[in-house]
Amino acid sequence: GGGSGGDDRGPAVGGMPSDATIPPVGHKRIWRARHNKWPEENDRDPAWYRHKRHVLIFSYSGKPVFSRYGAEEGLTSTTGALSAIVSKFTQFFFASNGQDGLRYFVAGEHIFAFVERGPLWLVCISRCGDTYPDMVRLLDRVHLQIMTLLTAGVERTLQQRPNYDMRKIMDGTDAVVNSLIRWCTQDVYLQIEGLEPLPLPPASRSAAVDALKNARVPNVLCGWLMAGHRIIAMVNNKQFKPNALDLSMIVNIIMSSSSLRTGESWTPVCLPHLNNKAFAYAYITFIPDSEVGIVFLSTSSEGEQFYAISQQATEVKKALERSGVLDDVQESLVRCPISLNTTAAAGSGGAGGEGVGEASPSSFMSHTRSGGERSVRRSLLAPSTPGQWRLLEGIIHAAYFIPSLQQYFSAAVSPEYRTRRQVKMLFRNYGRCRNLLKTAKQPSQICIATDHECFYVSMAVDFHMYLAVPRGISTGVIGQFYQWVKSQEAHIFLLQQPTW
Repeated sequence: GGGSGGDDRGPAVGGMPSDATIPPVGHKRIWRARHNKWPEENDRDPAWYRHKRHVLIFSYSGKPVFSRYGAEEGLTSTTGALSAIVSKFTQFFFASNGQDGLRYFVAGEHIFAFVERGPLWLVCISRCGDTYPDMVRLLDRVHLQIMTLLTAGVERTLQQRPNYDMRKIMDGTDAVVNSLIRWCTQDVYLQIEGLEPLPLPPASRSAAVDALKNARVPNVLCGWLMAGHRIIAMVNNKQFKPNALDLSMIVNIIMSSSSLRTGESWTPVCLPHLNNKAFAYAYITFIPDSEVGIVFLSTSSEGEQFYAISQQATEVKKALERSGVLDDVQESLVRCPISLNTTAAAGSGGAGGEGVGEASPSSFMSHTRSGGERSVRRSLLAPSTPGQWRLLEGIIHAAYFIPSLQQYFSAAVSPEYRTRRQVKMLFRNYGRCRNLLKTAKQPSQICIATDHECFYVSMAVDFHMYLAVPRGISTGVIGQFYQWVKSQEAHIFLLQQPTW
């Protein structure tokens, strides 16, 4: 499949696609510093058409707003033609009710998916085998990201001035949108409306929550600690219920900008599910020489508010350093994502040594600190007996989502599936499973098989479960993964919802 950065163009006729291996820590690939936009390309260049997954945004008037590949000003012929197509379809088929519009069409091996949002059209053109619902979900998230950056006010401007060139205010947002697209295609994130917590010992999580809870500032909606893109702890204002998609858009903005991860930042962000017409203000600071960030969302933009939050953030940093939480966070960061492959011989005393990004659940218990009691209390995962989770050894990938918490756990992809092409294949097949279940009454489940793998998705009110396993594995792996998650809930999820 396509959709990554690097040279994501298809091969010339008779050529073979490249199969670059993903580095072990996947988020380093998603939020990398550079995206090959190929700005010298335009729609008169044959190379532009060889990219496997295009994302285009244009206004009603056909003016290009964003393109994943190529220079926007060189794509006016394409956006003009697409604008004419959707306009003609509307006139021919939907003029009588005005309630519908062109959704998608297929041309050869390409599928063109269209999403209309206000005065904007978002289009995904893919030859990766994507399902239409996944393409729509991707475009909806791209639109949400743009609203997070600009608010819905930009749509009002376009409605009043159809020829307004939106590229002026989109300047600098390419990296954020491209990172989001990679996140959607190289992670289970597209299938889930949630945030991913960082696995931590419950005692460490409680200490992190306490540090945040002691930071009381008026007019703050919520605050969280993050390590990479994963959430360590979160505290909300009693009057505010956060939307995980809104917060994930802010996480992506932070992860996509190295400048936001140095010093202190005070930047406007929109929370579309709260109010898509106004900005909130994000205070962002990172602990020096670490991937640990402190974020507060404020409704007030006053300078005094920035200084009040800054003082509290300094106290949070001190509390984290005093409690030893940062040591546990660093160890978890080194060992994430958790690998389920090596648990056949796992036990609470098992030795680690799997290497960065390949930590087995046993290796999460292998570290020691001064005093045996502290070592047990701070086990990164709950102890288990050798062989207890034998069937998990064969899992290619697994994920578990709790809708009521808006949180998910996603395991490491097994090493033999870590090529870019195979990673995308795994997550695309989850989308196919979900598509087949879209009209099913919950609880529902489905399994689809390819030549070498089986993909299992279970959708219930309380949880969603995703499994990719080799063909021929015992169906007992489903129950065993479920039981493993239940045994680890306190370590891999933020079960408490603390408030100020």
